[in-house]
Amino acid sequence: MPLFTYKNGDASSLVSNAIALSAYANQTYASSVQAGDISIDVSRGRSEGGWTVLAPDVLGYDGIVDGNGTYNGETNQFKDAQAEVFARYDASGEVTGVGLAIRGTGGPEEDQVIDTIGDVIDYLEFLKSEPQYVENAFGNLLVAIRDFLTANGLTASDLIVTGHSLGGGAVTNMAERSDDILDGYFVDANYIGFASHYTPEDGSSVLSSGAELFSMDFENDPVPSVISDGRINVLGNDTDYGYDTSNLIFYNDYYGTPLYWDGGNVINPFAWSAHSSANYAKAVNVVLSSKFYDEMSRDSLVIVSGLSEDKRDDRWVEDEFIPFDNTGHLGDAAFILGSEGGDWLRGNRGNDTIEGFGGDDHITAGKGNDRICDGTGSDVLTGGKGADIFIFVNDGTKDTITDFKRGEDKIDLSYAGVSAFDELSFDDKGWFGNFDILYDQDILSLEKGWFSGYSNLAASDFIFAA
Repeated sequence: MPLFTYKNGDASSLVSNAIALSAYANQTYASSVQAGDISIDVSRGRSEGGWTVLAPDVLGYDGIVDGNGTYNGETNQFKDAQAEVFARYDASGEVTGVGLAIRGTGGPEEDQVIDTIGDVIDYLEFLKSEPQYVENAFGNLLVAIRDFLTANGLTASDLIVTGHSLGGGAVTNMAERSDDILDGYFVDANYIGFASHYTPEDGSSVLSSGAELFSMDFENDPVPSVISDGRINVLGNDTDYGYDTSNLIFYNDYYGTPLYWDGGNVINPFAWSAHSSANYAKAVNVVLSSKFYDEMSRDSLVIVSGLSEDKRDDRWVEDEFIPFDNTGHLGDAAFILGSEGGDWLRGNRGNDTIEGFGGDDHITAGKGNDRICDGTGSDVLTGGKGADIFIFVNDGTKDTITDFKRGEDKIDLSYAGVSAFDELSFDDKGWFGNFDILYDQDILSLEKGWFSGYSNLAASDFIFAA
């Protein structure tokens, strides 16, 4: 099952929609979030196929709403809690789904400081043995959402509950308490959180309430699971739980540097750079766009390039040795995913899968039997030791393999649409010149140095489209 598996199926659509709603609620108010091949539109006017922000009069809610249309907490204890409610309409104007996105720390720009202080107080609720954050903050709103679903012929299974950070913890809390809220109406809702700071029960994905929970968490984000066992884990808590992604790394400017050698706990200010909802949206986009998405499981080691533009051309994105925090996966097989910029991507000792995406990339596989996918752009690929597969797309640019070994490595042109050996042509540039393979508008150049045996390339050296 793929990385985003939920309720025994691929949850690509659920996760891409959830990150769009969560990013919107988390003060970005973005009109569109790209997730894989899916662009999720969010607007205040009715958007066919996208998500529409629901106003109180449409929802049938009589409560506190701020100037941005955001629903505020209903009690003095949680007055700084905020949430957004959305509906999805089809072409005939029928409601096909509802979303509840609970905001993380922080509020509107005009009230940022006071609201943040209030949110810190909200976090204390999660140190109780049985926190009841969502029902105490949004009890009447939950009634309105239930009634809206029912009035439109929908059930809780048509509801996405999402949020980031404090909001992600709220998603977990609502899933835990769903059998007690409104006589269990919300047990079957879809609980998709991001960067959740709160660990449910024993960390299982199916809770004793009957609800199922999934949280997308970065391993190098200091916030996920900072609260577990009823206490704050100041120095970090890297337990692999069943409800979240275990080894997903957002490789940013601080990861792998001395500023992150302590493993990125909550008292390390540099570790917080991975925590933003924008980074989570970027990672969802990259993971869902990967040709190898279906091969990634919940426990896979997945490393996503998140380096800034000025760092991309002098830093390798790879599985790092963290001196004071054993990750437990150094040298394991990894999926290493680039960006739309020019990345330097490097494998390790495992059988790695590396994908460049856009930009002019430098990719070095390492010591295992690796797969390297160039993506778009003019890329330089090095397989290293082992039997490697070099995968190319059709992008009209020239790519280079520095160490292709006949009889051991293979060139996969199936993603480029090449189906037979006779679709290729060759140009041997002689001693110290490269050997070029031409297909469609692309050129694949094999560096050869003293070696001149590429003129004997055969169909067995390639993988073609079926």
